[in-house]
Amino acid sequence: MSKFLIIIDGPMGSGKTTIGRLLHKKLKRTAILSTDAIKFFISDFKRGERDNAISAAVLMQMCKEYIKHDINILLPQGFWKKGYVQPYIKLAKENNLKLLICQLEAPRDILLERIALRPKPTLAKTPVPKSRVLRNLQTWEENRYEIGKKFDTSKLSPEKIVRLILNDLN
Repeated sequence: MSKFLIIIDGPMGSGKTTIGRLLHKKLKRTAILSTDAIKFFISDFKRGERDNAISAAVLMQMCKEYIKHDINILLPQGFWKKGYVQPYIKLAKENNLKLLICQLEAPRDILLERIALRPKPTLAKTPVPKSRVLRNLQTWEENRYEIGKKFDTSKLSPEKIVRLILNDLN
């Protein structure tokens, strides 16, 4: 199998983490990374442009280092905008990596239901307030982009999506 970079993008509640974890179990020599795991390395992380930019820069450097050591990359990450995905597309091209971009989606009411059912956060110091969840979903809807393959997670099981992604990878 050739070296690869898989981006799993989508709004909150779409299943990025679930599908990322399932894929990670099936892929050899693959690092699973996201800013959600990185941002709370900062003890007083503040959701906002400054600290988000720091987390994004660290994520990119981690990707580069793993690639340098022939480790594949799996990014279950909400990118919000096409412009945020472009550096990873460039990284894949520069390193001759097979690139898969998978966009997860589901109707808004299902996303909200899934978010409400989440366990209490482990890395974050406080749960994401409902006002922020609604703002995040609105931002996602306003900035959708047409790159990659779309998966409706309200109609397909996580296991089915993983099988489809693995088929595309091979």
